[in-house]
Amino acid sequence: MTALALNPTPQLPLNQRPPIDLSTLTQMLTYIPADTDRGEWVAVLMAIKSEFGDGARETAREWSATAATYRPADFNDTWRSIKAGGGVTIGTLVSKAKANGFRFQPISQHERQRLTMAQQQRKTQQAAALAIEAQRLAANYQRASEQAYRILGSAQPAPANHPYLIRKQIDAHGVLYGTVWSYEDALIIPMAGTQPPFAGVVQSLQFIQPDGTKRYLKGAKKDGGYYPIQWVEDAPIVICEGFATGATLAQHYTPFSSVVCAFDAGNLLAVARFFRKQYPAAQIIIAGDNDHHTERTTGRNPGKDKATAAARAVGAEISLPYFAETEAGTDWNDRYLIDQNKLENMEHNALYTERLGGEA
Repeated sequence: MTALALNPTPQLPLNQRPPIDLSTLTQMLTYIPADTDRGEWVAVLMAIKSEFGDGARETAREWSATAATYRPADFNDTWRSIKAGGGVTIGTLVSKAKANGFRFQPISQHERQRLTMAQQQRKTQQAAALAIEAQRLAANYQRASEQAYRILGSAQPAPANHPYLIRKQIDAHGVLYGTVWSYEDALIIPMAGTQPPFAGVVQSLQFIQPDGTKRYLKGAKKDGGYYPIQWVEDAPIVICEGFATGATLAQHYTPFSSVVCAFDAGNLLAVARFFRKQYPAAQIIIAGDNDHHTERTTGRNPGKDKATAAARAVGAEISLPYFAETEAGTDWNDRYLIDQNKLENMEHNALYTERLGGEA
């Protein structure tokens, strides 16, 4: 007697899969554990919002709430920060669900037409919402740029004895100074843009207070911002993250190069591309941060990863500061201050030894 074969539910070819509605989305999510690392969790939220926009917020929240680490405030902040037209599509979520056993079921032609029309309507509504949001952001960015110029117009050159400059052992390098709102006695650093309409124009400001607290001009565009700490014609272009890092490089490590501050790792790529386009033959060096302690605990080094990606994209070199496992530091200013402290200790010990020997 021949045994009967158990046939699994057939998987529909890609071009025959039905468009996805909220009911199907809910089914797929039951195949995807919410208890996962943050990157995977955010990717799922991005896929959901890419397809459904805010219409699937509650579905995404209910799925997220099944994780032991779920925190409502974290979900709200993350969902709000995700753009509906982001780079992760619903295809990513479908792949994850399929890998865990989800299968589409055949549906009638009438149901397929209904779902297709609903999908097209969502896409039209999302496109209109994105266009309105883009206009709103553009208007806000323009107002913030104008405000930045007004603030710069009333600011003064930063004093050499500013507590932050003293602590970091750096010069002012043309940055300004003043009290703006609750930012008392703050360094004021203009942020030029790399994209129209702010390419080469101030789009925002960074404020650094005496205790090192950093803030950006509210409502202004931060993406792609940079500040040229020093410019040397026909010289290598060194691009780094923070202002103190750039000032340290200009004064102590790369004094004969142009040095540009990109403010954070996320801006390195845009700034590198901007300067590569302006100076196609220039030698560009990405002087990244070395998040070595983060790498030891998580296996990831964000400063190194972002610097490497920027360098590869524009054919640049990369340079990272080295730190021993016991040294607390991430950037070139940290490296410099640690070395200076070692030198001072060596000099102190030498003097102490010399005096001790003389007295004996």
